[in-house]
Amino acid sequence: MKELRKKLKIGLLVVCLLFSGSRPLVQAASEGHSDGEQTKLPEQPGDGLVKMAEVARLIVDSQNRYMDMEKSYSEGYVPKVEDGKAILVVPFQCEEELKNHLLRISLHLGDAQNMPFVCKNYKKNVALQRVNINDSAETAECYLAVFELELREDRQNGSYPVTLEVQAVDAAGNDIQEEVIIYVTITDASNANQDDQNPDNPNPDDTGNVPDAGGDTTSGDSAQDLPEFAPKVMVQSCQFSKQPIQAGDTFTMDITLLNTSKTDLVKNMTVMISGQGEYFNLLSQTDTIYIDSIPAGSTSVVSYQYTVQAATPQGQYTMELALDYADAKGNVYTVSGKANVPVEQPVRMSFDPLVLAAEVQVADVVDAQIQAMNLGRSKVYNVRAVVEADGLKPEGTIFIGDIEAGARGEGSTRISITSLSEGSSLYGKTNGTVTFYYEDERGQEYTETAEISTTIQSPFSNTEDKEEDKTGQWWVIMAGIGGLLAVLAAVIAAYRAMTHDQKLLSSADRLR
Repeated sequence: MKELRKKLKIGLLVVCLLFSGSRPLVQAASEGHSDGEQTKLPEQPGDGLVKMAEVARLIVDSQNRYMDMEKSYSEGYVPKVEDGKAILVVPFQCEEELKNHLLRISLHLGDAQNMPFVCKNYKKNVALQRVNINDSAETAECYLAVFELELREDRQNGSYPVTLEVQAVDAAGNDIQEEVIIYVTITDASNANQDDQNPDNPNPDDTGNVPDAGGDTTSGDSAQDLPEFAPKVMVQSCQFSKQPIQAGDTFTMDITLLNTSKTDLVKNMTVMISGQGEYFNLLSQTDTIYIDSIPAGSTSVVSYQYTVQAATPQGQYTMELALDYADAKGNVYTVSGKANVPVEQPVRMSFDPLVLAAEVQVADVVDAQIQAMNLGRSKVYNVRAVVEADGLKPEGTIFIGDIEAGARGEGSTRISITSLSEGSSLYGKTNGTVTFYYEDERGQEYTETAEISTTIQSPFSNTEDKEEDKTGQWWVIMAGIGGLLAVLAAVIAAYRAMTHDQKLLSSADRLR
């Protein structure tokens, strides 16, 4: 009967290991295990809801034997107990790559008063390595955790659970937490210790179990001792009705929920969304959505509609999700998670036109100045302008720089005027463009274009006008000089006539 129970126990353990859809739990088969309580995996806070990514799973290699193992886990591995120590061997494997190829493992030995182990802190880092398996040259890659547990002298026979808490980070940066329970069977306790443990029946069998009235011994392992795995629900994806989402937009968010269990459905689920009420207005009729059931391995989609306020700063905003559901047996579970919504501020810029004189001459150098205003709610970067036109040769790009929201900026350069290189004439009207460049906070570049025009003239056009003006002024001067000479001649003639008359009068006076 004992042999039949042992085989049944091992078979159930193998089925549990092979078909478990959640985190691995290893319960070593032993005749001394008499724990009749049902063992469940503890839930981690926030476990089961992951945004847009699958988290890597750790498993225990149940098919191969490693050093200090007489049997594989599928064959009923029991930790070896000798020389006052229990040697615990757990070969972990992971299909995905782990960060630094490293596991962090700590042991929890149970109740300090009743445990057979010397109380110590057992923690270590376990690296990925390739080791021999099955007492042969064959090798396997694994994270081989080996612990030597020192036993107390006053230990009692029995089967004692040891919990391995395993932590790691996968290549995508997701945290991994697993718990594995291994039973250590003690059979070498002294008779005195056994007498103290069983005063009413001082003759336990060689496994530490006391026979019942019928002479039978129970190991405590049954179908009820196998672990029950809670079905987990996670966010498989989150899609938006428009991309990118800008402040002031209205959008719909479709959240796909996945039942990760391969065997169990979940039912009677409510999904409630909350968060970011300052910037997001919920347009849906309610923040809570009911889902009747999600079959094993299937998905369900819930949708929410929001409006983003125009004043929302650019950034990523988090929506809180709360999922309440039950499994087929009526057990109720609650998990929480987050969905991220990226919001951008629209970029709005205003540029004053580049003003040039209506007419310029070859060899002139003119100043060109541009002013820009940021009309948006986010900073813009590397604002600049490039002038391009036949006959206009700027010294370089007009660089304005970064402009804060609601601020102005300006920049200038000098433009040399040259003759036209296109067309049949060296002078005349030229048309060109001013191209404005600027970038948002994500580095995306924007461009705007404005037209400019001017007329390029010969460098001698002003000289000819001046020469014509000088010729006209010469004749005016000559006419003035001629008039002045005529007046002077008239004055001289009058003076001479007056002098002649005075002489005649003087001669007449003398004759008298």
